[in-house]
Amino acid sequence: MGKASSAKKVARAARAGGSRRPGQRRAIGFPLTIASVVILGSALVLFARSSRDANAEPRSQADGLDAQHWHAAFGFSFCGQFQFSDEGTFLVDLGADALGIHTHGDGVIHIHPFIDSAGGRNARMAIFFDQVGLEVDDDSLTFPSGEAWAEGEDTCEVEGEQVPGQLVVARWQNAQDAADGEKPTEVVTEDFGDIRFRNDREYYTIAFVPEGQLEDIPARSGIMEALNNLSDVGPQEDLEAPSTTATTLEGEPSAPPNEPTDATATTTAPPDATATTVEG
Repeated sequence: MGKASSAKKVARAARAGGSRRPGQRRAIGFPLTIASVVILGSALVLFARSSRDANAEPRSQADGLDAQHWHAAFGFSFCGQFQFSDEGTFLVDLGADALGIHTHGDGVIHIHPFIDSAGGRNARMAIFFDQVGLEVDDDSLTFPSGEAWAEGEDTCEVEGEQVPGQLVVARWQNAQDAADGEKPTEVVTEDFGDIRFRNDREYYTIAFVPEGQLEDIPARSGIMEALNNLSDVGPQEDLEAPSTTATTLEGEPSAPPNEPTDATATTTAPPDATATTVEG
């Protein structure tokens, strides 16, 4: 009796569970609703991302009157001594500037993107490296002259001993902080070409330092003078805070490349520090 009753319950449950007759249509309202929600959500995400990228700075000349003209000073330090960082030895453009990120041989990166692919979140250090002929990866830096700084090959002298070196890029969000001896905003240890230009009047030191010793990366001299006396904008006196300039100006022809000078460097060992990497 118990078994028969159980069998009847199973049969009733099967009939109630959705068995359908031949030709009966399956309900599709719920799956269509879910699909619509997914499609709409994806579209909103893509729209938000597109809007964010379009409004990101520095804005390109493709944006018309909203275009921006930024500048960032830079220097190269090998084991604590600066090279290619004096008048006559600064890097220069190796060809015509097609993207709007270049230098005038003045130790300053001029950033006024011509097109969106070089503006906003796309305004990155790799464009400048290509413009001046620098070959850069995570482990080495090669200058147009052929001189190279390479991890695993070059060393720094610390207290009379040669120690392995490391290639890093220190970034100061405000060049005045660098000139005042403040610590960098961040120290990047890899993917140097992906470093974004995030503000007007930044400063960068591209440095070869004793391995793991990232605390006391120096800034070169004369960076505020360079930023306050730019060749492609009017004189700017005593500017200490980053500012945005809506000037758009075509890049000037650059002079022929200058031969770099050699330098031998020593340094004392600074305390250890933990490196941070720039966000994409």
